[in-house]
Amino acid sequence: MPSPAPSSAPLPAGQDRAEITSRKVVGLPERLDPADDSLSAWTQRYLDLAVRGVRSAEVTAKISRHLERFGAWISGGLGHDRLSAVTVREVAAWRDHLDAAGNSGRDGTAAPMAAATVNNHLAHLSALFSWITAHAPAGLLRHGDPTKQVPPLPLPAPQPRALAAAQVRTVKNIVDRIEVFHELKGRRHRGTAARSHAHARPLRDRVIVYLLFGTGLRRAEVVGLDLDQLESADPDRLRQTKKARLTGVRGKGRTSRTVFLGRDARQALADYLQSERPGDAAASAVAGTAAVALFLSAASIAARRPDGRLSPRSINTIVGEIGRLHDAQVPEADRKLGTLRPHDARHTFAFALSQASGHNRAELERRLGHANDRYLRLYTNPPEDIAASYIEDL
Repeated sequence: MPSPAPSSAPLPAGQDRAEITSRKVVGLPERLDPADDSLSAWTQRYLDLAVRGVRSAEVTAKISRHLERFGAWISGGLGHDRLSAVTVREVAAWRDHLDAAGNSGRDGTAAPMAAATVNNHLAHLSALFSWITAHAPAGLLRHGDPTKQVPPLPLPAPQPRALAAAQVRTVKNIVDRIEVFHELKGRRHRGTAARSHAHARPLRDRVIVYLLFGTGLRRAEVVGLDLDQLESADPDRLRQTKKARLTGVRGKGRTSRTVFLGRDARQALADYLQSERPGDAAASAVAGTAAVALFLSAASIAARRPDGRLSPRSINTIVGEIGRLHDAQVPEADRKLGTLRPHDARHTFAFALSQASGHNRAELERRLGHANDRYLRLYTNPPEDIAASYIEDL
């Protein structure tokens, strides 16, 4: 049954659509049949009336994907998708299925899904059934909300992921020499002036790594930055000033904060803005699209977005490559990083900030854009070598 169009009735004066939907009081279009017993139909109504236009496009896509997985689980297991047939047993079985085989491995075989991701699926399903409960006719959910009696999976104790001081030093050493690793090598390039691969942007990658380690920005926050958020965007002034900053950095939960830039990030930004970004920005202009993003992908990449903005996944690639270069250069096993992730840089920054600020909670909240006690406590946990030194002589 096709999903009907959302209601177009005007909102009461002074009320915001996001506020109304969050309270689950949006009325259903009058032409809907309230007795319709279809999980897929109710899911589409929920997405149309309470998610699309209220949540970001990225979050909306994730919620839709999670609910689609539950719908497939019900239809595949029961042979139909009647909403009234969804019980606590079915929800619990779906949770356990995701926990055991919710992912696909590289070879296509089933693989476990992380407990936090499973719980995220359950949270989105619970929001759906809370909305349905508020709007469904009496008797449709005869046994009540089936998600309320299904507990989330226990989460493992969060582990500190901050790099040790020696590791940070060698990472920065690699980043300082990053142009060397991008140079074309081989017999036909010997005796010629050093030249980088066409897609390589070593100056951009350098500033991104320094920004992650020096500000604690999340990867989505990095790719979401626009040039006009940088004060100042003039390379010469960046090299001289000590108060350069990024304003209006958009974080989770529609938060916004100001981020100050350290010496390494300022110098690297100045080099990037002066030498690399202008060429990639000009390519966007030729294509008829303004390059407003601070960090741009190489103009030579065929699959480049029209505006040149990087994707969050590209930050993983950049940071992961730095980690691989680091481990190839470092012989000591206890200094190797394994897989380096953007969030490792965030943890490293947060621990250093906690130490420098005397564990000032307000400063951690302000600079990290995170007020959750669980994570703020995690950020103050030291790397293992520092933790071990605390008790060495006790």
